[in-house]
Parts: sequence; structure tokens; C-alpha cells
Amino acid sequence: MPILTRIASLARTLFGRRRLDRDLDEELRAAVDTLADRYRTQGMTPGEAARAARLAMGGVEQVKEDVRAGRIGAGIESSLHDVRYAWRALWKAPAFAATAIITLALGIGANAAIYSVVHAMLLAPLPYRDADRLVFVWSDMTDAGYPRAPLSGPELKDLRERTTTCSGFGAIWSNTTALTGEGDPEQLRIGLVTAEFFQVLGAEPALGRTFRPEDAAPGARPTILLAWSVFQRRYAADPALVGRDILVNDRPATVIGVLPRAFRLLLPADSAVPDDLQAWQPFGADLERGPRGQQFLRVIGRMRPGVTVEQVRDDISALARRISREFSEYGAAGRIFNTVALHDDGVREIRSALLALFAGVGILLLIACVNVASLLMARAAARRNETALRLALGASRPRLVRQFLIEGIVLALLGGGAGLVTGYGLLRSLVAFRPDALSRIELSRFDLPVLAFTIATALLWGLLFSLAPLIEVCNVHLAPALQRQGRAAPGPIRYRTRAGLVVMQLALSTVLLVSAGLLVRGFLRIEQVDPGFRVDGVLTFRVAVPFQRYRPPAAFNSFSRELERALVAIPGVTAAGAISHLPYDDLPNWGGGYVSETAVDRTNAPNADYRTVTPGLFEALGVRLLEGRGLTEDDRDPGSPVVIVDERLAARMWPGRSPLGRHVIVDPGSDGVPAVKVTVVGVIRHLRLRSLVADLTEQIFFPERFVLRNPMAFVVRTNRDPASLAPDIRAAIARLDPKLPIYDVRPLDRYVASARATRRFTMLLAAAFAIVALLLACVGVYGVLSYAVARRRHEFGLRLALGAAPTRVVGDVMREGLALALVGCAAGLGIATGSSRLLDTQLYAIGPRDPATFVAGAAVLGAAAAIACWIPARRATTVSPMEALRTE
Repeated sequence: MPILTRIASLARTLFGRRRLDRDLDEELRAAVDTLADRYRTQGMTPGEAARAARLAMGGVEQVKEDVRAGRIGAGIESSLHDVRYAWRALWKAPAFAATAIITLALGIGANAAIYSVVHAMLLAPLPYRDADRLVFVWSDMTDAGYPRAPLSGPELKDLRERTTTCSGFGAIWSNTTALTGEGDPEQLRIGLVTAEFFQVLGAEPALGRTFRPEDAAPGARPTILLAWSVFQRRYAADPALVGRDILVNDRPATVIGVLPRAFRLLLPADSAVPDDLQAWQPFGADLERGPRGQQFLRVIGRMRPGVTVEQVRDDISALARRISREFSEYGAAGRIFNTVALHDDGVREIRSALLALFAGVGILLLIACVNVASLLMARAAARRNETALRLALGASRPRLVRQFLIEGIVLALLGGGAGLVTGYGLLRSLVAFRPDALSRIELSRFDLPVLAFTIATALLWGLLFSLAPLIEVCNVHLAPALQRQGRAAPGPIRYRTRAGLVVMQLALSTVLLVSAGLLVRGFLRIEQVDPGFRVDGVLTFRVAVPFQRYRPPAAFNSFSRELERALVAIPGVTAAGAISHLPYDDLPNWGGGYVSETAVDRTNAPNADYRTVTPGLFEALGVRLLEGRGLTEDDRDPGSPVVIVDERLAARMWPGRSPLGRHVIVDPGSDGVPAVKVTVVGVIRHLRLRSLVADLTEQIFFPERFVLRNPMAFVVRTNRDPASLAPDIRAAIARLDPKLPIYDVRPLDRYVASARATRRFTMLLAAAFAIVALLLACVGVYGVLSYAVARRRHEFGLRLALGAAPTRVVGDVMREGLALALVGCAAGLGIATGSSRLLDTQLYAIGPRDPATFVAGAAVLGAAAAIACWIPARRATTVSPMEALRTE
């Protein structure tokens, strides 16, 4: 049969059934009339002829069914009939349908939401041209305490000129700048980039152009590239802005372009380059002529076509070995360059957390589907009489199997649809409440891959949990069922199957409970970490001071003194000071220096973090002085260089001795930056300023005369509400310099909260999934015991009639349920013993096999299971003994 004819026939079968049935009726009627006429000519009466004709046809309805079965698309039509039947059956059982759909919506929705995050952050390519060819390059200085250090300008030049596997390299360094001129001064997060950075990255502007080599040439007119957010908010998205000059730090710069609204710079989190930069400017021509030890550039490269990451890594590593031999300033340690695909490195720190969450929601979905399978088995058991009747009327078991499978698939699709809605809502919540460190969650979308994953998940699990009720279908025996003896106790196979499903739910719930418990306990340990300073009653802010208005450095430092005095004069302020970096601010250029009492040997000398502070800083932070004195106003003068060290540096360099009065040499480790000899005048507690969980590097604090970092970060302690200080601070700064923008005004405790935010986020999600899993498992326990009680209702009634105590009946049911809980809990603890190691990187001060957490998880599961068992157990005692006796 030609394909077009078959398609036309299929269309008539599916969409023209009524017309086909009318035509079939007419044909059959004509055939019966013809036979009847023939029988009448043979001498039969009209009634006998009609009856004989119908008998000869074999039954009109049977013929109709045979003809319909032979049509093209008959199987599809029959399946559609099963779909309509399944829909009607679910409509008539709203409690069952609602329970199953809600259960599936929770499991599928959580999976869809987390998968959308995993897809956006781990699977989808970066939003750049040929993003799979981008690599990230860094300097491995682990021995000096910097495992992923940036590169210097000369090292960038070496990469460009002395490697062959990449077609180009681009570099970036983040800083801040001030927009002045039109409107109020505004501080922007800016990226200083090499001229070819955007060409290497593979990003195109929405308006204008990106940088060219001539923009970085000596004497070139300053240019700037704006983010869409600034372009829209400050300049009303006026396209005429491109080509015009704006004032940047009181100097004119030409706007050459605007990046697209959706553009984000997705570099690794530890690169200290924010992904929401607001403007970009090119480096000057002298970038590659700077000192080799002045490392501040984050470098990306674009691989040539056909080149692998391994080949690039070998090429760049060989370059590092060559320059280590050529330049003595690298010392004995030399240089080690490392390279990795930009996509992989960008999610390195969160990959394990995301995969752990995805595994968690996978377990949650499995629990949900096991729960639905148990519900379907109970429903199939309740429909045994219906199934037997249909078998007695001629339906085949394969036909009934298909009906039950389609009913499960319809249920799964309904649950999948509800899961999409649930997942979308959960994803929006994740985006709204995500911590700053997980800003890439905003890239998550409910796009085609996520929809395909959700639909495939619903269909797959629909088929799987539809297999469970087939045990009932295949074990229906006609005679007992038709005699209404279906109330007998369930057979051992069916009961063991349902009990096995409940044990599986309990085991998986135990795994989630233990995992969530470990994360909770680890987070609570982080909450108890003492950062070494007081976070309450403190307001922080930043202010950027244009160097061209405050030259020489002495003028810059003089301004900081005036500002500090103005802050202390504000009513309610008890102390104020400045520091080069606020705690946990994720900004670049944390200083580091080698410390020694003699000539510095970079191989063995401690590499301490150093910060520049003003005398009021330690009081503002509430830092306790352990020995010696703090910094004073006299220490601002260059006559007698002094420093404060922390207890870790003191213990390492002078174990068992006092460091006070010791003279040390601090070598910043950068070419062109001289070492300084200073005197230790005080010792303070170790301050966790970079991280709450991994900040053990020694510290040294210089007075302000070594020039504060610009922009300056101020810390103000108050006995008022810190937020109420902001207007007074703005007014004080405006009185000193009305053109200076103040920004990042926030309480210090927000920085501390942000340092814990990612772990808190992961912990809360895991706890939420564990609670849902526990509830579903308890529903499963409740369901299987309710089913058992209902089937044994008459048995319990007879036992009560014969004098059994109600507590004995309750105890029997409770033992049955708690035995399942015990088996499930034991299996879950065994699985958790192995799987909890996957959480090792997410834990702090607690092991992945912490006994207290395992015991607590088992206790929670046991208590919840006991409550779920008690309800049906109590119901077993409400059976009327007289009713049971009358029934028997």
C-alpha cells in the first residue's frame, strides 16, 4: 500500500471514526439483508431468514470489532481508548490521583529545578563563540601560599610570543572607578583588560565596538566600554552615547561601545573578577614592561583549532621551565604555570556541591516513585474484582497489562506537568535566594534540554512504577475474586513486594537524613568559628579617592586622617579606622610578603598576608591585643617603621620568645618593590579575614604611611543602629569632598554572613529534600500498614471478640511497621556510610562518618516511622467485635 494511502487511512481511523462506523453499519446491514433475501428465496420465513443471516455473519458486533482491529492505526486508536479510560478512572478517584500527582510533582519538580542549574553551570557551554576552545592560565605558587596566583605583564608577553598552541591571550584585572560629570558621582566595578581581550573571549558588543590595539597605544585617547545596566540606568539607553565623551575619575573618556544585556564575564570564583562588571578600559602600553614579580593579571587563552587542553598545558608548562632558568628573580622555586579549560575551572569550586544536590534530588524522586508504585499496587488490589470481571468477559491479560501501564503513564505525565510548575517555582526561589557566590544560578533556564529531561524522567519513571501493580493483575484468580473473597489477607508475594518498596523508601530517606545532618552539623561548626573580631555594631563602606586630586601619597594619607577624624566626630560612633581589604570582600590584590629577620630566603621564609591599616582599625573591629601596643598617630610618620603581627607569625618565627622589638625584613616578592625593614611593636589574635574555614596564613599589619589601597575601606563601630549611620557618613564625606562617591555601605555582619552563605544554601536545600523524603517515606509506611489493617480487619475484630487486649493488637501492628523501619534504617545507614564521603569537601570540623549524626538520623527516622505506624495500629482496635462475628 502506498505510503500516502496508509497515512490517509490512519487519519480516517483516528479522526473519522464516526463516519467509518456509519459506513461499516450500512455495509453490514446491506450484507445481512442480502443473506436474508437469499434465505427467503430458499423458503424461510422473514424472521428465520434474518436470524440465519445474522448467524452466518458470526455476530454483527464481533464482525465490527474484527474490522476495526484490522484498520491501519487500530492499535493507536485502542491506546487512545485506554488513555480515556485511565483519565476517567483517575477522575473518579480524586484522593488517589491528587496524592500521586502531588508526590510526583515534588520529586520531578525538584529534579527539574536542580537539573536546570546543573545544566546551566556544568553541562551547557559558556555563552561565548567557540567557548570550548577557551582556557584559563595561572601561576602555581603553592609553596608561597598562593596555589592559583595571577601572572605578570612580562609573563603575558611570554605566553603570546613563545607558545604556539593558542591563537591569542587576553588578560583582565578588576578595580573600581568613578563616573563624574553628569549626575551624582557613581563608583563602578571596572575591568582593565588587554586590547584583544574580547576578541579572545569571543564576545561581541550590542552597540559600537570593543577595544583595538590602537586604544592601548602610547598617547591614545582614553576609551571605555559600558555594561548594559549602566548604559540603561545612567544614560537611558541612548544609542547616541556611543562616540561621546564621559568623565571617568574627572578625565574624559570616549564611549566606544556597550555590551549586550545578557553578557556576563564567567571566570573562576577565586580569580577575584566579579561576573557583573559595569565598565571596561584598556591597559596602557607599558603593561608588558612591568616587573616580573608584579602579578595581578588573570589570563585566558584561545586554543587553535584541533589543539587539546593537554597540548596547551604541556606547551605552557615548558615555557614556565624555560623562563625559570632565564630569570634569576624567580629564585630556586622557579615558575609553574597551569592550564585548564575555562568552563571546567569556572565551576571547580561548586561542582561537588551541585552533584551532591543532584544526587539528593535523584534519591528524592526515587522515593516519590516508589511511593506512587505502592499506591498503584494498593489501588490494583482494591480493583481485583473489577479485573477478574473483565477477564471473565473476555479481556486478555496482556490487554489489561497495557491498560495498567497506560494508566501509570497518564499519571506520570500529569505529575510531570505539575512537576514543571513546581520546578519553575523552585528555580525562581533558588535564583531569588541564592548567595552571591552562586550568582551563575541566574543563567538557569527552563529551556528545551530541561523540558526534554523532565518529560523523559516522567515517562521513564511512569513505566517503571506502572510495573508494580502488574503483580496484582497477573495474580488475579477468577473464582475467588468473583465470589467476593478478595478480602482475605494478601498473598505473601504481594505483601512482600509492598513491604520491600517501603523498606527501599526508608533506606533512601535515611541516606538523605544523614547527608543533611552532616551538612547541618558542619554548618553549625562554621557558625561557631570565632573570626577573631567582633561583627556586631559595625558599619563598613568604601570610598575611592582620585589620585590626580590627591598627590603626592602624603596628601592621600592626609585625606584619610581627616576622614577618620570626621567619622569619629559623628554622634554614636565609638571608633573608626581604615583597612586595605575588608573581611571576605573577594577583591583582588591581597598583599603578601616574605618575612625574615635576616636576608630573605623566599624558599624558607614565611609568606604572610599583609594589610595596611590606620590606628583606629583594631579598636573598630574589637580586636584584642595579646602583647605590646597598637598603632598610634605617631606611627603614621615615616621616621620609625613599625608593624603589628598576628599570633601565628609570632609563634612560627619566635617560638617561646617575645617578638616585641624584633626587627624583620618584609619582602613583597615583586620586582621593583623594595623590601622594608620594620620593628614589631604588638601582637594580636589571628584574624580570619579571607575565609572562615581555611584562613590560617600568618598576618602582618602595616600602618597607613605605606599607602592605603584605593578605594579605601572604612570600618565604623557605633552604639547606634549601624544602618542609621549611612546618611551621617555621606554628609561627612560630602563636606570634605562632594565629588567622592561612597558605595558598598553595609554592616560588617553581612560580609560574615556572605562567607557562610554558600554552605548555608546547600545545607538548607539538603535539609528540605530530606524532610520531604522523610514525609514521603512515612506516607509509605502508613499506606502499607493501613492496607494490612484493612485486609485483616475481620481478623482483628475476631481477636477482640475473643478477649484480646487492644494493646496487644496495637503492638502487633506496631511491631510489623517498626520491623520494616528497622530494616530500612539499617540498609540506609550502610549506604550512607559509603555515600557520605562525597560530602567531604562540603563539611567543616566534622567527618563524613560522624557517629552522632548517623545516630541522630536513625532516631529521627525511627520516631517518624513510629508515628506513621501508630495511626493504623490505633485504627485496628476500633473494629467492632459484633460486626466481625456477624460477618463470619
